[in-house]
Amino acid sequence: MAAKWLYWFDELGIGDIELVGKKCANLGEMTKAKVSVPPGFALSLEAYQRYMQISGLTEEISGFLQRFGEQGPGGYGEFLEASSFIRELMETKPMPPDMAAEIRQNYRSLCIQCDQEDVAVAVRSSGPVSMPGAFETYLNVRSEDDVIAHIVKVWASTFTVQAIGHRVNNNHPLLIPGIGVAVLKMVQAKTAGVAFTMHPTTMDNTKVVIEGTWGLGESVVGGGVSPDRIVVDKLTGEVEKHINPKLQQVVYKDKGTHTVDVPEALQNILCLNDDEIRRLVALALQVEKYYGVAQDIEWVFDDSQGTSDLYLVQTRNISVIKSRKKEAEQIADMMLRRVFHSRVG
Repeated sequence: MAAKWLYWFDELGIGDIELVGKKCANLGEMTKAKVSVPPGFALSLEAYQRYMQISGLTEEISGFLQRFGEQGPGGYGEFLEASSFIRELMETKPMPPDMAAEIRQNYRSLCIQCDQEDVAVAVRSSGPVSMPGAFETYLNVRSEDDVIAHIVKVWASTFTVQAIGHRVNNNHPLLIPGIGVAVLKMVQAKTAGVAFTMHPTTMDNTKVVIEGTWGLGESVVGGGVSPDRIVVDKLTGEVEKHINPKLQQVVYKDKGTHTVDVPEALQNILCLNDDEIRRLVALALQVEKYYGVAQDIEWVFDDSQGTSDLYLVQTRNISVIKSRKKEAEQIADMMLRRVFHSRVG
């Protein structure tokens, strides 16, 4: 096994997908591109394998799965049985001491860098292959112990019902090479959402489409609210604004997040002002130019310091292929996944 399994974002780039997964590789690439990305570090797929082998989980899970025969679990009931047993088993296994010590040391370094004690972080899955909704993510995680516990929870989410079903239905092994994990500073979101540098339904590459709401962006990417929609013409700068009632928002609590009512005065006004729209479009186009292909971007405005600071927390390529019909089907499927599943993979 490789000796190194933890990397800071500035050590990574787009060529490291097989090392740390797509999300972490993209966060590294955006960091190198000088895009405003929250600071943090990544655990590689090797870290997952190390945990599984040292803890004995690989052997224990393999033994448990034998009860389902050579074909493995079949049908929702057996997927649920396998998921419940394996996830509970994984979450009871302690992190190997040397791994725990290294994670603690790097989390403390992140706290120092952010000048905050027990800085709040997001602990996100980062698969080498996109599987939206299959794995889990945890927000507003604080303290060394909680970071370690939630990394294990992300690893255990490789055995969600959906993930098991996907592997069985595609004849893939139930024991996987692993997933990466991103640990990055949480942004105190005033407003957040997604931006497409190509219209996601008409495939018009002269448009930037922004969707946003108050609070954290999980309600937008997970389809929990009807966000505001802003369409900006790349050529003329013309802006179309569509305001939707935003009745609820996802916000911090002491640990984790919860959903609260949006103040009445904010429910029916646009969640971005003209300057924020301009800045977001400019940054989205900068990212599109850097990658050379249309992008699907997750963004957030942070006003914790009394200023409206813009951060990007994810970007993905929107694949452009010759068949426009196939393009539209792919983007429609992507949008449906937003509605029916939280994006955590």
